[in-house]
Amino acid sequence: MKLRHQTVLVAIGAILVSSGAAAAWQGAPGEGDKAYVPPVVAEPPLPALPPRPTLDTDSYPPCREDYRKMKEPFDQAEAINRCTVAIDAYYREKMLPYRQAMIAYQDVLSSLYSTQVGANKRYSADTQYRFFQTVMAEHAASNPEGANLAAYRGIEAQYQTDRAYLADRFCFNTGCNGYPAPAAVATADSVDKPGKKGDETKRADGANPDAKCKRARKRGGALGGLIGGVAGSAAGLKGIGTAVSGLFGAVLVSEIACQLDEKEQKVAAEATIAVTKKEEVGATAKWTSPTREGVAGSSTITALNTEPNGSRCLSITDIAIVEGEETRVAKRMCRQKPGEPYSIMA
Repeated sequence: MKLRHQTVLVAIGAILVSSGAAAAWQGAPGEGDKAYVPPVVAEPPLPALPPRPTLDTDSYPPCREDYRKMKEPFDQAEAINRCTVAIDAYYREKMLPYRQAMIAYQDVLSSLYSTQVGANKRYSADTQYRFFQTVMAEHAASNPEGANLAAYRGIEAQYQTDRAYLADRFCFNTGCNGYPAPAAVATADSVDKPGKKGDETKRADGANPDAKCKRARKRGGALGGLIGGVAGSAAGLKGIGTAVSGLFGAVLVSEIACQLDEKEQKVAAEATIAVTKKEEVGATAKWTSPTREGVAGSSTITALNTEPNGSRCLSITDIAIVEGEETRVAKRMCRQKPGEPYSIMA
């Protein structure tokens, strides 16, 4: 009887244990019921933005009023011309490279996102988006009208103002663009080859390019052959400024034109017009004299930019070879609106 009772207890215990195990199994979720949680992986540091180019504004030539230290008109004109050459050099050597550097900087910004962060699974979508916003904000600030170019816009406005002012003061001291010729010019004319004044005037205004150039250079002192806007004396070419009179006055400068006859001026002007239509740095148009052997030249665009007022300007180098002697003159040509022709800026 006792043995039977023990057997029953063991059976009941086995049932209870079995029921408890079943209950425990039913109450605890298995591995297949759990959602997969990937292990936490730290994102790598985001790439740093490249260093932003800076413009050297401190070296802008402070020579605008230096001409006031001189007394004679042509001494003042020489000082004005030196200053014009200096600020043009600053424009070419500092301002234009800076603008090119800012364009390259924007390209690097765009590449930084597209090649290192965008679609990179090591960064979360949120991190990628935040970095994209940072890059695009810096890219926009580096546009011509953006905050990063505030210093450039300021110095460019100063350059344009100074150049226009110097061109005006140059004409005031040499007698061009409507200004009367200073007394020194009249005196020089009165003592120039007494008794032959009429003949020389006739030759200078006629078909003798050498006489024309000598007269222009005499009245302009040492000014001839320098930077376009003030190359040569306006008084030497009938007071019309740096451009030669007639049909080609808006595209030729005196230092080139005075060496050419009318047909040569025409082909030289056509070369300039042709190259302005290309509006591309490095574009060149060549010309050859239709009347003389060994006379030829070219016009080449060396720089282009858009001014704050929206006008577009080209820096062009003209070359003329006459009797084996090369004359090289730089000039600046601008147009106010698309479709308009370019013309020399005084």
